[in-house]
This record gives sequence, C-alpha cells and structure tokens, in this order.
Amino acid sequence: MKLKNLRLLPLLLIAFQACNMVNPKETIPTYIQIDSVHLESTVPAIHGTVSQKITDVWVYYNRQLLGAYQLPAKVPVITNGRGELEIIGGIWDDGLSGVRAKYPFYTVDTFSFDASPANIIKYTPTFHYRTADSESTNYFVEDFEQGNSFERLNGDTTFVKTNIPEDVFEGIWSSKLELSDTVSFGECITVQEFTLPAGRMCYLELNYKSDIPFVLRTQIKKFGVTTNVDLTGINPTTKWNKIYFNFGGFPNAFQPATFRFLLDAKLLDGVTHGKILIDNFKIINFK
Repeated sequence: MKLKNLRLLPLLLIAFQACNMVNPKETIPTYIQIDSVHLESTVPAIHGTVSQKITDVWVYYNRQLLGAYQLPAKVPVITNGRGELEIIGGIWDDGLSGVRAKYPFYTVDTFSFDASPANIIKYTPTFHYRTADSESTNYFVEDFEQGNSFERLNGDTTFVKTNIPEDVFEGIWSSKLELSDTVSFGECITVQEFTLPAGRMCYLELNYKSDIPFVLRTQIKKFGVTTNVDLTGINPTTKWNKIYFNFGGFPNAFQPATFRFLLDAKLLDGVTHGKILIDNFKIINFK
C-alpha cells in the first residue's frame, strides 16, 4: 500500500506543477491616483493665462506606454522596485470629446516612486508651457488687458473690450460681441497677420462663453489674393469653456501664405439678442 502511494507521488507533483502553469501567481499592481493636474507658467508675459482644459493623462512607465486615462484616473503599474512615470497632459482636439490628443505645448511631468503592491499612491502632475527661449516655439497672446487685436471686417459690429464683472473671465478685461434686432451680424478679424510654418504643430487656444453659435475661420493671403476658409463651428455654452483647435497639416496646403483669424456670428431667425464673450486668444506653433 505504501509502495503504491509512492508511485503516485510523481504524478501528483506533475499535476501540481501543471496547475501552477495554467493558473500562474498574479502580480499585484501599485495604483497611482491622479485626481487633477496643475498648469503653471514660467514666463506669464509670454505664455499668458494658465487656464486649461486637460481632460486626460497619457502615462508611460519606464518609457513604455501604459495608456491614456480620463481624469480622475487610477493607473495600475506592475513593478517590483523603483520606477519613473512620465505623464503628458491630454486635451480634446477641436473641442471634440471623441478626438483625444497629447497636447504638444505642455511639458512632460515625471514622478518616481517605490512599488507598493495593492496600495494607492496619490499624485498631482504639474505641467508648464514649453519655453520660448530655445527659439523653438512661437506664442501670440491676446488677453485684452492692454489692447484689442480684433477689428471689424464685415457686419454691424465688432468685439469691444468689457470690464463688466459678469462678462470677464479673468483679470480685468475680456472682449464682447453683442447682437440685437438692429445689430444682427458681426465678423471680426485679427489685425495681425501670422506666418505658420509648414510641417509644424500649430494650435489656437480660446476661452469663450456664448449664448449663440459662432464660427472660427481664417483669411489666407497668398500672392496678394485673399481667401476665407471655415475652420470650425463653436456651440453656445452658459459657462466659460476652453477650446484647443489643432490646425494639423492645414497651413501646408497654402504655403507661402499669411493667415489672419476671424470670429463670425449672426442671429438665427426668431432670435433677437446674442452675446459672445472671448478671452485669452492664443496662437502657438513650433518654428
């Protein structure tokens, strides 16, 4: 009887090993909890506002992509020792929630930590605008605190500065375009012409609040001929919102050219009043 049991022992060991191969021991991750992020400006005079609409974080661990996570996020990291996270701020391209992208003009945040399986480590990333001192990035910022970079192109009215508290996003001034039954159309354009290099990333940032829709378009001037092209429509919002518009490869098709930017609004049938407020109009591009 004992001999028979000894003969079964090797078979039992093989079965036990096979079970371990089919059901290997699971590795328990360390969780990094990111509830929110900060944006700071190292040179406010160049970068302007630090208002942001960072909706996601793209997370790398030891240079390997773990994924893109919507905020607030709990990121599982499988590690046994000390490692480093690289965190990139993510935004909605063109204000569309279905088009999520890493924002190229924010710096990358790094965070080193020791593994703590099954535990949660809370962390708040801090991003900055990329500096312009390397001569690699251009910034144009209109915050309306000093002047107004828009003039009337067509229509009945233009953007005018306002310091009425309920119409101001931040600081002392914002800009307003107000329409009525006697002032039903406004098309305003930047005074400045912009050169957007071919093959370089370029974004427009804008804080806005509006009770009517309006259109963002560009006026392209090439060899003395101007052409207006619609870029995107912007829907009404009762609260201040921020949009990041990605030009993508759009400027490439028109080189050499200069670009001015327009905001266009008109009252729809049956509507007798409309107001558009804007602040912190930015054009940022890599040189």
